[in-house]
Amino acid sequence: MSDHYDVIVAGAGIGGLCAALRAREKGASVAIVEKAETIGGSAAASGGTIWCAKNIDEWLKVQPNGDISLGTALIDRFYTGIEWLRKQGVSLQAREDKPYKFQRTIYQFTPDARTALEILGYQFQHMGGTILTHTGLTGLIGGNGKPITGVKTTHTEIKAHSVILSTGGYQASPELRAQYFGAESDHMIVRGVPQNTGGGFQSALEAGAQPTGPLNRFYGHLLPAPPARVGLHNFLKVKPDFSEYAILINLKGERFDDEYLGDEVTCHTLVQQPRATAILIFDQHIRDNQNALSQWPTPDNDRVKNIREAGGEVIKTPSLEKLTRALTNRWHIPAHTFEKTMAEYATACATGNGQTLSIPKTGGLIPLNTPPYYAIRTLPGITFTYGGAKVNAQAQVIDKNDRPIPGLYAAGADCGGIYTRGYTGGLCMGLAYGLIAGEAAAKYTTQK
Repeated sequence: MSDHYDVIVAGAGIGGLCAALRAREKGASVAIVEKAETIGGSAAASGGTIWCAKNIDEWLKVQPNGDISLGTALIDRFYTGIEWLRKQGVSLQAREDKPYKFQRTIYQFTPDARTALEILGYQFQHMGGTILTHTGLTGLIGGNGKPITGVKTTHTEIKAHSVILSTGGYQASPELRAQYFGAESDHMIVRGVPQNTGGGFQSALEAGAQPTGPLNRFYGHLLPAPPARVGLHNFLKVKPDFSEYAILINLKGERFDDEYLGDEVTCHTLVQQPRATAILIFDQHIRDNQNALSQWPTPDNDRVKNIREAGGEVIKTPSLEKLTRALTNRWHIPAHTFEKTMAEYATACATGNGQTLSIPKTGGLIPLNTPPYYAIRTLPGITFTYGGAKVNAQAQVIDKNDRPIPGLYAAGADCGGIYTRGYTGGLCMGLAYGLIAGEAAAKYTTQK
């Protein structure tokens, strides 16, 4: 092991591996420091699809007021990045998209994402790159007006001409969740690896980086509440991804957001609700049509069955009247408020006008009139955070005077400001900005 490299990459998820391998291809000496005992990060445990908005106009449909330069860089490098992955030996198959809120380009890692990331790790080491596992980032050397000249880790300091932060966001830090999401955030279910505690973000801030939001938003999904056992092993099987067509109520018995925006958006509002808890209400018609209503159907797509098998609570009643009583008895939902909510929703379905609701619904109006009726208690699951260190389209980290911090770059979830509201792919951020950061860091090193 050397004590000096051209480039140090913090984090061995998809962003870090892409950045490190690309910098090595450009001739830089590169080392990765990774807190966990293995490479891959949360990306290795993903569902295995890598996708992005088809073009900038589609991207802007769910990123209102988004930075066009950041979005354009994301999309352009996603497409060239797919071909780059294939050149590394990663197997990808194009997938046909289903009708969605915006047009997407989707690829599937075969056999899975973990294999793809292991290939990238192998290629990096085969080219002479160094991976230091069990080595967490604790800070940066330099910053606050001075160039970055290395990293501080749990073991030692390592000097470098440039550093790329790709530590995966701050979702696994209870303190940072409380700071940015509020007091109810301790109820959130963390999906992903426990190492994503904001090491890159906090190190950047200490070095003078400008934080940028939305710091209170994140990519997540509804997940069944405890006693359900939810983790990386069954996430895809138990997330009720038909919620756009159902009703979500809080513990007061009231709807609190437009369900049709998708649970990756309604989760942002949910974390502000009492105990961050929502009750998902639907009927047998929705249960019978889960494959048609799901964006990512799986062979075992009966979420009710899967949630029960995971230990989750599912209320099932033959009538809405009995569902009302069951909700009151089990979770203390006020009967009068719930009945009012359901009556208002039934009227909106009858007229086909979701704008008449006290909280409008922009689509997905399906009458709930096919017994039996179901209720599942859910919490917001969090995969990665949208806030982070401000970056430009060259993946340079920006200071509080809107100037690049010399020698500091970011990739993946450590890049703040790319997503403003909706979700337009997670792995694509690692791929695109990993490649951008790797090239930029290597170029910066050669100019030293």
